[in-house]
Amino acid sequence: MNKNQIHLNCFLKKKTFFFKKTIFNSNRIFKKNIIWFIVITQNNKIGIGECNPILDQYAFKNLKRFEIELKNLSQKIVFLKKIEIYYYYKYISYSSILFGLEQAFLSFKNQFPILYDSEFIYGIKGIPVNSLMWLNSFKNKKYAINEMENQIMKGFSFIKIKINKNFFNDQYLILKEIKRKYPFIKIRVDANGCFENSRKALYYLDKFYDLDIVDFIEQPILSGNWKDMSKICKKSKLPIALDEELVNINKLIEKKKLLNIIQPQHLILRPCINGGFYGSEEWMLEAKKRKIKWSISSSLESNIGINAIAQWIFIMQKKYNNKNVHGLNTGILYVNNWNSPLRIYNGSIWYNSFIKWKIKILLNQ
Repeated sequence: MNKNQIHLNCFLKKKTFFFKKTIFNSNRIFKKNIIWFIVITQNNKIGIGECNPILDQYAFKNLKRFEIELKNLSQKIVFLKKIEIYYYYKYISYSSILFGLEQAFLSFKNQFPILYDSEFIYGIKGIPVNSLMWLNSFKNKKYAINEMENQIMKGFSFIKIKINKNFFNDQYLILKEIKRKYPFIKIRVDANGCFENSRKALYYLDKFYDLDIVDFIEQPILSGNWKDMSKICKKSKLPIALDEELVNINKLIEKKKLLNIIQPQHLILRPCINGGFYGSEEWMLEAKKRKIKWSISSSLESNIGINAIAQWIFIMQKKYNNKNVHGLNTGILYVNNWNSPLRIYNGSIWYNSFIKWKIKILLNQ
């Protein structure tokens, strides 16, 4: 064993992030988010990975167990002194921890904040993203229209909105007005499973189709009912995207089975809850075989997690010739996010390498 290996260190940091305002979708309210960070150091080398359990439902229901697993994992890294992730699969039971460790090892090998070398990290090219409007933006029609117009003025051509059947009439009229004034805008609708069954879902999907502004609808019914979701995908005039439906489907044989039965038009992939980069790319490969489109979305990560996802997306876009718009506009939701080189400009996320990260608090063990 050489001297460099002896000094490999790994420790954890925990930080609470507060949302600028309470936000909610059709089934959950968000006020704050507790995120753990895996920090690996060796002499002057640093690797950082974000473990964010907020949308990892099994982790979120038992944060004490989640933290214990993280502590055991960090001790195992110090003991084994290995920076290849396959040594640690058997010690990980949460997707969000797996994703955090992938980030930590990649950024350690390439020197944080770099995970992948590309035109993105040099600020040469950006990644197109959609803006995001939560349900609380639709309590007032005038306010909602102003908010959407503000996003359009900022350069967004895709706006993702959270919907709920109780808000449907107002949201329908708002979208109708936006279509009249801005016919070039596309709306992505995230239902978060808010419709009770396929019959009701198809009724509302037909209404949205009539607007001629909706790009696709995410997760119209709750996950787990493959038969009804298959029926919706087959009968809907609008493309259907699966989101929550993909969570905890980790075995390749199950991924193939789900896609063969449901036959969706689009997948929304989140590395945090879809088995990290590796598990998410498995979905991409199977989607490609079936000519299914895919987009990547964040899971309310801090800028450290978004940085990792953005760098990876840029590589995946080239690898799979993917030209879709992605969901990485969530970093602006936090009051106390890390100051970073990431910037949203003219409907894309960019990396400004002249701006330095401010994460000193993370590096003090």
